[in-house]
Amino acid sequence: MQQKIKHIVSESTFFIFGFYFSRGLRIALAIVIPLLAGWFFKRPDIGIVASSGALVAGLGDNPGSIRVKFYTQSIAALFYFLVVFVCQLLISHEIIFGIWITLCGFFFSMFFIYGSRAVSVSTSSLLCVVYACSFEANHIITNTLGMMMGIVWYGFISLVLWRIQPYRVIEQKISENIKLLNEYTELIHEYFLLKIKNPANSQKQTEILNKLFEKQTKIHSTHEDIRENLFKLRINAKSFSAKGRKMTLIFSALIDLYEQLLSLNCQDDKLIQSLVKSGLKRDFEYHLSNMEKILYELSWSINFHKKVTVTIDTAPLDRFKDKILSIEEKEKNNEKSVIDINALKHVRFIFKSFYKQTGFIKSLINGEFRSERKQYEDLDLEKFTRQYNYSFSTFKANLNLKSNIFKHALRVSVAISVSYIICTLLKIEYFAWVYLTIILILKPFYGNTKNSSIQRLQGTLIGGVLTLGLLLVTHNIYVISIVTFICIVGAYSFIPISYRTGVAFVTIFVILLIFLEHSGSDGWTNIYHRLGGTTIAVVISFILSFSFLPTWEYKNLPVLIEKLLKYNLDYFTKITYNLLNVEKLSDTDIKLSRKDVLLGTSNLSSTFQRIVSEPKISKNYKSDIYNIQTFINLLSTRISSLRSYINENSKASDIDKQLISSIENTLNKCLLNIKGSSFDCDTECQEKEEELNILADDQSLISYQLREINLLSQQIYSYINKLNNFQEWKDSKRDFSI
Repeated sequence: MQQKIKHIVSESTFFIFGFYFSRGLRIALAIVIPLLAGWFFKRPDIGIVASSGALVAGLGDNPGSIRVKFYTQSIAALFYFLVVFVCQLLISHEIIFGIWITLCGFFFSMFFIYGSRAVSVSTSSLLCVVYACSFEANHIITNTLGMMMGIVWYGFISLVLWRIQPYRVIEQKISENIKLLNEYTELIHEYFLLKIKNPANSQKQTEILNKLFEKQTKIHSTHEDIRENLFKLRINAKSFSAKGRKMTLIFSALIDLYEQLLSLNCQDDKLIQSLVKSGLKRDFEYHLSNMEKILYELSWSINFHKKVTVTIDTAPLDRFKDKILSIEEKEKNNEKSVIDINALKHVRFIFKSFYKQTGFIKSLINGEFRSERKQYEDLDLEKFTRQYNYSFSTFKANLNLKSNIFKHALRVSVAISVSYIICTLLKIEYFAWVYLTIILILKPFYGNTKNSSIQRLQGTLIGGVLTLGLLLVTHNIYVISIVTFICIVGAYSFIPISYRTGVAFVTIFVILLIFLEHSGSDGWTNIYHRLGGTTIAVVISFILSFSFLPTWEYKNLPVLIEKLLKYNLDYFTKITYNLLNVEKLSDTDIKLSRKDVLLGTSNLSSTFQRIVSEPKISKNYKSDIYNIQTFINLLSTRISSLRSYINENSKASDIDKQLISSIENTLNKCLLNIKGSSFDCDTECQEKEEELNILADDQSLISYQLREINLLSQQIYSYINKLNNFQEWKDSKRDFSI
């Protein structure tokens, strides 16, 4: 119990000093200060409108360099102004207003083609429609200027805070990334223990593997955020501070560290069997636990600006090595041995690399110099950042039914039109709630819409019940004001982490704000409006996402699998180029290929998690897609492991060259097979491949990894052949070819 309380306190403290809480607090202060100023100057109407503008600007804001933030917020402010002003002009004309908000829904929904930063601006622009519906009539200029004051106010706060602490967001994101790596390691540890104690529990194993895939997606997301903020900051800056260089070195080392963790293949039954039979199970568990402890301390130190005190002791690793060498000597002439010495050596190598990387990160945090920093300072950082194309030509190119974003924009438009007509004909007063819910839950894909709808309903219901309970207990204005502020902070802290929790907080503070603004209005009515609007919007959104130009994610699988295999082949080719040739490729070229592999892995994992809820695919198809995803993930980890073993002095043996050629041929056959070509490997070809795998049995660690990669590539090819028999795969390939 004491340990559990300590963990809760630790997690809460980490959250309070993290990125999401600081963002929520910033938005909350930007909202509350105009409200207080309005009440102080006896113009609460202006204060409310200005706070609405601050909220809109806050939701449309994203981390970035000061140049990017200023540019984005300036363009966004123009959109906010136009939407608010025109909505107020047209709101008294029902038909014209309905057409206008439908066009707004279509136009801003198309912003999905421009990436997450543009999506935030589009959501905030549509949110302006909701506020325009609630403004008092005949005060168009006052309302518009008041809202623009709030938008400018938030922009001022955001830019000033950035100037004061330009690296704070990056520190928080790096800390979050290390924390995710710690959680990833904990899941590996949990999976390992389950495989030993209860190997027959396949359901639990699948649950843990799904959590690992989900964690990979989150880790990649934080990588992208850090790249966008840190690398572009360095590229745009005339001079880069010592702190900026330190953050760049830490992040680069973390990418290498993550690659090592991916190489720790806990799904390898031979590895687990070897650890148990060799008596090294406890040593393996010790190092996993030690890794978790080190990552936790590193994350804590960066977030709280403290020196790393944890000791990175490599003495147990030396003993681990001695034990492996002793076992190798004993098993040398044992033909029936089930212990895979190469697998044990590989694990030891991963632990060694982990301690080296974490030692380097520790030295950077503590301000010490390490020679390893040179390998990270020569990277061409500009190549690692995304280049967004915000041109109108991109918008125009997506105006057809082949574009999933275009179909999404049409669904949003129809949903807005239908909801507006229903609310107008039935004299429903809370159209704003319906509209707000539609723009927030209706996503380009069915799976996303379904998940958002369920969480939105649950969060609204929970928030409504809690608000009702509070209003039944007290109407004290001071108590309600304090609760409202806490919920504003909670809402915009939790929405990116837990949408359900964030929606619950939003529901509470919105209803309480209405209660405060209208001097104790009927809480029951406000809760009813909120629940009623949410329910209507969820029903309309769900029906349209299923029936009107539906976009099924399973149809993207051949494209995603093809891309990921291409990325892996490119990564493998560049790694083996350095093994086969005297001239070496630059570290930047290899790490760019690695970045693509991690991106492709993340995209495939997140897509699979969503297609599970799609009704149009069979159970067997889901199972085989899960299997091929697992095999490709293993392929990526093996290729990463291979890179770890290759150095300037490495040379390829004849067997290595044959294996490299076989792997490249097999992966190319996989790519051609996805596009529709088929290959029948004759008996001689199969015997040659089997002989090649046997020939590689007692070779170096490089040959060992090449053999494993070769086996995995053959298994992936077999699974792609199997998928060709499913109608879902054929339909997807037909759509892809179109």
